[in-house]
Amino acid sequence: MEQQITLLARLSYIDAHLDELHDELGDLPQEVKRHEEIVKAKTLVTEATAKSLHEIEHLHGTAHVTMQEMTDKETKLTEQQFQVKNNREFDAITKELEHIKVERAALDERLRTSAVKEENLRSLLETQQRDLDEAKSVLADKEKELEEVSGVNNDDLRRYLELRKKVVVQIEDSLQTEYERIRTFHREAVVALRRNSCSGCYSAVPSQRIMEMKYNRHKVYTCENCGRILVTEDVTLDIEAEVEGTA
Repeated sequence: MEQQITLLARLSYIDAHLDELHDELGDLPQEVKRHEEIVKAKTLVTEATAKSLHEIEHLHGTAHVTMQEMTDKETKLTEQQFQVKNNREFDAITKELEHIKVERAALDERLRTSAVKEENLRSLLETQQRDLDEAKSVLADKEKELEEVSGVNNDDLRRYLELRKKVVVQIEDSLQTEYERIRTFHREAVVALRRNSCSGCYSAVPSQRIMEMKYNRHKVYTCENCGRILVTEDVTLDIEAEVEGTA
């Protein structure tokens, strides 16, 4: 059991360092993800505006051809009106001519309204593109910041994770379960006894319990106030020297 208690203390020391490494990252991973979503949303909006503008430009680019085709067809039909042999053919041509007039009026209206719409879309696209560029710039800064912080911590992170794996496999399942349960309430599940007090919550530890801890190292002792696992200070000092010596 003494070895198990030492292993728990070692695990707690390793987890404390892992917590510090993760704390240094802070909200950066979430910030990067959030700004990725912002860039994605702004990109979709900008692309939709650009598509609408392209459609208007296409309309303007082909309108004169369409108008000419309508004029040519209208001229041809008008000439045919003088060559018809009966009223039915005359009415059919007249109806087609009316249809061409309606189409031309509709195209004229589209061109008229699209001119104003094009101006508005260009202004909107300029604003959206500027917003998108700013969002991309912020994302790039966040990604760079995360990369720099992660790069500094990567070696330490890998080392402590490897140490943790080696320690965990040696701890009894029941003790590890209790350790993880305490971790849900306190980041440091195992703390040292310092100046006759729990170094986790600073509550005084009864003298009788302190004596038991010093002479009975085969039993797990917990703080009566906070529930953390208690070990003597010499155990934690030995662990610090041992773990840091593996660097």
